[in-house]
Amino acid sequence: WKKGNIVESNLPESLDLDQPEINFVNMPNAVQSEIYVNNLIRISMSHPDFFALKLANQILGGSATARLFMNLREDKGFTYGSYSSASTSRYKGSFTATASVRNEVTDSAITELIKEINLISKEGVTDEELDAAKEKYVGSFIMSTEQPSTIANFATNIAKFNLPENFYEKYLENFQSVSTEDVKRVINKYLLKDNLRVLVVGKGQDVLSSLEKMPYDINYFDKEGN
Repeated sequence: WKKGNIVESNLPESLDLDQPEINFVNMPNAVQSEIYVNNLIRISMSHPDFFALKLANQILGGSATARLFMNLREDKGFTYGSYSSASTSRYKGSFTATASVRNEVTDSAITELIKEINLISKEGVTDEELDAAKEKYVGSFIMSTEQPSTIANFATNIAKFNLPENFYEKYLENFQSVSTEDVKRVINKYLLKDNLRVLVVGKGQDVLSSLEKMPYDINYFDKEGN
């Protein structure tokens, strides 16, 4: 292969909202609503808050035993599953909570997603929840090291994110040192409950009347983002 020239792209800066709002994309043939509640995160893997943030997300929506799943699926029966993620990047990451729900409970699902974000921001997490999240990361990390591709990914991450050479040697130690106070602090720093963007893709004919009664401004988009 011959070396090519990389074209630099000047993308507009992404910004969080001043207050929560709903962005609605109408899909007339949709049989369910896709919901994404998110805000931007300005953090990299090299940041000291990385480990506490990953544990916080694990407790909120990182698995089928996390708070979002237990609420929206096990308690309410709105969806087959609800999860969250806290992605990091060299540039800009994001926090996202998601659910795919029946049309008739779209507004209720949004309410529950935001309620769980507000609740964990206000009350933090328990010692039991934090211990379980740590055990999950320990087990996953140990099992992952059995794959040669994992070791290659570790090396790539060290170069890509400018991490210390011993980042993965201290990986589990850094997770274990996180306290419940650390988790609550990073939740309130990175999960911006007052700046959330709620993206809903669904059948407007079935869901808009209930969404427009919610206490949020709504912007309407087509599937091209216009």
